[in-house]
Amino acid sequence: MTSRKPVDPKTLSAVASEIAGLRISAETAKNHAAIYEPILQGIEGLRRLNLKNVEPAVIFHPIEGRKEGGR
Repeated sequence: MTSRKPVDPKTLSAVASEIAGLRISAETAKNHAAIYEPILQGIEGLRRLNLKNVEPAVIFHPIEGRKEGGR
């Protein structure tokens, strides 16, 4: 896995402008960067978990023999 740099407000502002055509203030970019950084750190933590042999908490097993319409 590659290591990433922390979210930079200037980069965030440039991407918003280039991709979405949005002009955001430096203060807004700084606030958004502060919000996105912990989210991205959490995603990195999830990616490091070894979940190859773990089933999801909810597993759907349909009940056989039901009539159409779920009744």
